[in-house]
Amino acid sequence: MISTSILLALTALLVYGLTQVLAKRTVGTINSTSMVAVNFLVTLPIYIVFLVATLVLLDAETLELEYFLYALVGASTARGGYYLYLEALEKGAVTMVGSITAAYPAITAVLAITVLGEDIKVVNGLGIVVIIASMIGLSYMHGRSSGEHGFSRSALVLSMVVLLVWGFGGVFIKLSLSGIPLIAYLAVYPFILPPIAFAYLRHKRATREMVFPKWSVPVLAAAAVAILWQLGYFAETGAISTGEAAIVFPLVSAYPIVTIVGARLFLHERLTIIDWALLMCVVVGIVLTSVA
Repeated sequence: MISTSILLALTALLVYGLTQVLAKRTVGTINSTSMVAVNFLVTLPIYIVFLVATLVLLDAETLELEYFLYALVGASTARGGYYLYLEALEKGAVTMVGSITAAYPAITAVLAITVLGEDIKVVNGLGIVVIIASMIGLSYMHGRSSGEHGFSRSALVLSMVVLLVWGFGGVFIKLSLSGIPLIAYLAVYPFILPPIAFAYLRHKRATREMVFPKWSVPVLAAAAVAILWQLGYFAETGAISTGEAAIVFPLVSAYPIVTIVGARLFLHERLTIIDWALLMCVVVGIVLTSVA
């Protein structure tokens, strides 16, 4: 029988993948800076609700400070890494950026086993390797088929930074969730979202029009994407809180297979034989990783 953590991880995979299809279908006229601004404006109130609920429902004396410090680091790496990822995409092709950053679960898995002492079966380990290797291959081949071959040293450096930030950050998320409830972990986001988002927008020299775009159909679609993405994140963090980080992160990171298949079915994007073969490898990896 499939465990709750696996079901939550697969739910996150599905939501993330379908959200990306929606983004590609309806949010083509909004630049990344406005996307970040809309995401911030839509999601901050949600996290404030978690903060209020934590203050009202939980006894502060039973919560240890060190786990909140882990939460701050984990949440900062999750969101900060995403902004660095956007920066890397602007400086280099998805062929390179995607294939490098797709390997971050390998770092998290190794650290979860060696530092956190997680114990996984050989078949699960094989599934993790298959997923990560296939995702790297998919990122490279799919980007290559799109004609994106750009390369720059700054993009390489940023991609490596994202790889490390997400890889190490996943361990801090797991450490945090091992000592505080999920609702308390989500309650730290109102403290890290504003400084990270404002720093990014200032770096991009965002204008008022970018930060507060008119509520057109694409902007409303971007808001819907932000909300759906948060639902996926809630499922992901729920999976991490109840399962092994070494298994959950590789599973969730396979969400591009849903995006790629969805783009083929609904957006009529072309897939090569190699793409299909790698997609099948990811599915096999998911099955192996999900074996209880």
